[in-house]
Amino acid sequence: MIYREKYIPVRHKIKKLLYFTGLTAGWLLAIVLPVWGQTDAGIIEKSLRQSRPEFQIPPEEVVPDIKIEDSRELIDAGAGPTFFVREIKVTGNTLISTEELALILDVGEGDNMTLGILTLYANEVTAAYAAKGYFLSRAFIPAQEVQNGIILLQIVEGKLGNIEIKGNKKNPAEQFVQRMESLRDEEILNESALERVLLELNSLIGVQVRSVLRPGELPGTTDLVLQVTEERPYTVSLDVDNFGSRFTGPVRVGTSATVGNLFKLGDQLSVRIVQSNLGQDYFQPSFLFPINDRGTTLKASFTHAEHDLGLNLASLKAGGSSQIFSLEANHPLRRSRTSQLFVKGGLEARNYTNEQLGKNTSDDRLVNIYLGVGGNFSDPYKGRNFFNVQAKSGFTEGDNDENLNSRTDGRGDVTVFSSSLVRYQNASILDKEVPGFFIMKAAGQFALDRVLSPDQTSIGGFGTVRGFPLSEFSGDHGYTFSLEYNISFPLKVPVYTGWPKKNVVATLLGFIDHGKVFVEDSEPGEDHQAITGAGFGFKINMPAKDENSLTTSFSLIWGVPVMSGVEPSDRSFGTLYLNGLINF
Repeated sequence: MIYREKYIPVRHKIKKLLYFTGLTAGWLLAIVLPVWGQTDAGIIEKSLRQSRPEFQIPPEEVVPDIKIEDSRELIDAGAGPTFFVREIKVTGNTLISTEELALILDVGEGDNMTLGILTLYANEVTAAYAAKGYFLSRAFIPAQEVQNGIILLQIVEGKLGNIEIKGNKKNPAEQFVQRMESLRDEEILNESALERVLLELNSLIGVQVRSVLRPGELPGTTDLVLQVTEERPYTVSLDVDNFGSRFTGPVRVGTSATVGNLFKLGDQLSVRIVQSNLGQDYFQPSFLFPINDRGTTLKASFTHAEHDLGLNLASLKAGGSSQIFSLEANHPLRRSRTSQLFVKGGLEARNYTNEQLGKNTSDDRLVNIYLGVGGNFSDPYKGRNFFNVQAKSGFTEGDNDENLNSRTDGRGDVTVFSSSLVRYQNASILDKEVPGFFIMKAAGQFALDRVLSPDQTSIGGFGTVRGFPLSEFSGDHGYTFSLEYNISFPLKVPVYTGWPKKNVVATLLGFIDHGKVFVEDSEPGEDHQAITGAGFGFKINMPAKDENSLTTSFSLIWGVPVMSGVEPSDRSFGTLYLNGLINF
């Protein structure tokens, strides 16, 4: 039997070849594009900032210490002569209407009273002022002759008199007085206004204050004495983690330092330096300067980051760098012991370059302005909430056909909206005697057009979706959700004599993270992506034994991909996250 080769038309061979080529290219794009997304200079710089670990929840505001020296004496309500009172009239009131006070001072058809009983009426009026925040206002019965049963009640509404500074040695008293000048704008001193100023002063590095209020030298005034305790005006910390990209070095060592009150009370010079084990370097100095007595600050910062790509990309001799100049103004709109609201705005000039084999492969030069509002508040349900909303608009790189753009058809003159919300919820689930709390996080970004790589939002890695490589997927729009439960370690084992017990400093945790990115006008190999990770771990926070001791923190967290059906690009099944922090 003779076998003949089956004849296949040339057009069919070409069709199969094109199909095979397209399929192979698709698989290569699906594998390579996520990797290249993780190695872009803009994405790397942003992911380094967002993957910075959080060891402890933000501390609650400490209620300012306000002491009032009162020269009044208690009077026995039944002591003294009795006389008939038909009406109590008030004088000196401007903050509370006479009609409102009349409800407190109503004596009906009249009654026999002593001076002690009238003093109780005066105290009720004082309490009404205090309920409205005017805690320095006083009502009293002045010396008088009673005529026709009419008693005069005098109100002194509490104007601020002299301001005296005590205890300061390094910082000039005039600068403390200047920070308190906004109180003089208050015609009548209000508790919330004083509390705001004290909270702002106590938030400054190296300064703690308390206030003493005493009768003023002038009638109807209250003098304020500010007791200042000066502490060391600097902080230094060292941190180590393995949260970095496998291409730029997973092991990162960081140093942060801040020194305050160099030129003026409230200024801060800060430096952040990070280096990885594969040649990633990050350097960010910044200087914050107060510009008025209302808490407004101006912050100038510069960021320089560069990296070389390692592992299987080392042969490409590829890398990149970033330079960011930023100027930001921040103004507090409200501040109290339970809430804070601020508005911020700024200007950024950002340069990002990528290179391969000695030649630039992309060069983004971006200029943008931004405006945002943020703050925090506590609620009656034992929760604390932190929020931030921002709009950013660019002015450069509007030509999406530029050869050196970091992303095909991407633009720099795009408006991008971003937001974040974090809630810390106290919740003891297993045992009411064992403290526990939830950490709930949500964040999102929406862009009005296809953006360049530095303005993309990323998911994957510590800070977004644990269990996946850092910046596994990127897109123009996206969101992340995270739910984490922390419970104190149940054993009460002393660490050292005089130190907290382990149930105070050790915490067990479990979490689930989810994120999704959306691509605007998708190019070949780009697509919407969603990933989910979950895991567990523990944290140890060792507080300082005294003011001269170190604080130490350590965490170990295991995260694995779940439910999404997406395999990590590093072909791993989960990631072990390790990091430590020492505060000096």
